[in-house]
Amino acid sequence: MKYNSPWIKVLNKRNILKIVHENRPVSRSELSEITGLTPSSVTRITKELIEEGFVREIGSEGKNSPGRRRILLDIKSEAFLSLVFDVGVNVTTYGLGYFDGTVVLGGSFETPRAPEEFFAKVREIFERYSLTNRISRVSLSVPGMVNMEENRILMAPNLGWCDVPIVDLLQLDVPVLADNEANLSVLAEKYHSEDMKEVKEAVFIVVREGVGTGVLIDGKLYRGPTYTAGEAGHMTVDMRSNRRCHCSNKGCWEFYASINWAIENYEGKLEGKNAIEKFAALKKRENSRKVLEKLAQNIAIGIVNIVNIFNPEIVILGGEVQDLGEYFYRIIQEEVKQRALKDAAKRLRIRPSIFGTISSNLVGAAVLAVENIIENVT
Repeated sequence: MKYNSPWIKVLNKRNILKIVHENRPVSRSELSEITGLTPSSVTRITKELIEEGFVREIGSEGKNSPGRRRILLDIKSEAFLSLVFDVGVNVTTYGLGYFDGTVVLGGSFETPRAPEEFFAKVREIFERYSLTNRISRVSLSVPGMVNMEENRILMAPNLGWCDVPIVDLLQLDVPVLADNEANLSVLAEKYHSEDMKEVKEAVFIVVREGVGTGVLIDGKLYRGPTYTAGEAGHMTVDMRSNRRCHCSNKGCWEFYASINWAIENYEGKLEGKNAIEKFAALKKRENSRKVLEKLAQNIAIGIVNIVNIFNPEIVILGGEVQDLGEYFYRIIQEEVKQRALKDAAKRLRIRPSIFGTISSNLVGAAVLAVENIIENVT
């Protein structure tokens, strides 16, 4: 294939846009160094990206030695807007995702039990937002397994959803994207966290009403051939258990590591109309330390298995436990260090997600939309 073929030009354009995203702000000379493209090729491609509204110039960077000042390039955040949804078992949050991978919260609603009702609500919100915004993508974070090729929810155990055709139910005139919530959380951390820039192996664990796991291998999300990878919440940790999980297995890890376990084992009454609200109330109680410490130990048991299998450099915890403080993470660190293979845990870091007010998976849904836009640049 010749270098000047139309397809190679498209690939170079996508690559430069991706690099601007990952290294912004960045100069044209730096883009030339990173890509190996000639300065004239970089100048031509960045000119196109600026004219098409993807990229903007944000000023210049000088050197002490004589010479031209370097113009810096950045992403034009408002270039594309996506409508993003964090589908929760009880409550769904939504907002606007920008082309720089950030999110502005819009609101929330109780998650309908029937998928048809849920997607009717999504469509209603899309139509409302479209009155004042040009929405280019709808992107959903799902607490379950999603076949991204067919845009189909294979199974969301805690919602009771199975084989849900997203596009057919939504009937929108813009591309619709969806992925597992933990996968999207990995994407968000990889995109926004400084300590993840060079990381190749990582695991993100979402602790909510269930437990989801996103796995990064060799710098890429591992979804598996049938999009069911990372469902560590459904690995068996109690072989003697007779309690059947939504997934149809018995003795699943999420029975012991989810917020539901803490709520069920807390000695006292908790106010709240759903598990999220009750767990939020539990965290504020002075006598909750004992049950939360035990929850940390339960979470650590699953992490030990994950660490022994994948040997990640970093394990990140998100969902409803990310704000539980140093004592919580110290218990997990110590338990994992004692139980995991010595060499597997040697360089391991365990930390909470960097995201607070806006969930990691909602940010991940915005990043998924950004990646899809870049992949379709022509």
